[in-house]
Amino acid sequence: MYGEPGISIAGHVVTSFQLLIAGALLLCVAAILMGYRRDLKATLRQSGVTDRLAEDLGRIANALERIANQPADAAIRDAARKSAASIGTPVERAPDAEPASEEAHRVAYSIFGR
Repeated sequence: MYGEPGISIAGHVVTSFQLLIAGALLLCVAAILMGYRRDLKATLRQSGVTDRLAEDLGRIANALERIANQPADAAIRDAARKSAASIGTPVERAPDAEPASEEAHRVAYSIFGR
């Protein structure tokens, strides 16, 4: 007896070789997706280095905010002094600070400790 050359699906004949290739392609796609998911999990996991980096970036952001707010703080301080002087309350004056020496501003290490 003569057997059919393949399986008939929706009117099309599919051979066993075509089924083997389709199965191999599906396995390859599944392996690629699993590898991608593992890579994604590894990149999302936090480590000590990323925690330290986040902490250092937070310190930098806070310092930049303080620097940006200095003119506003000075204006508020001057307005408070003027209003206190107009009321007659004694005004506390900040002692005139001497300019700091070059040695006082030197940082021995960077924020990363290198």
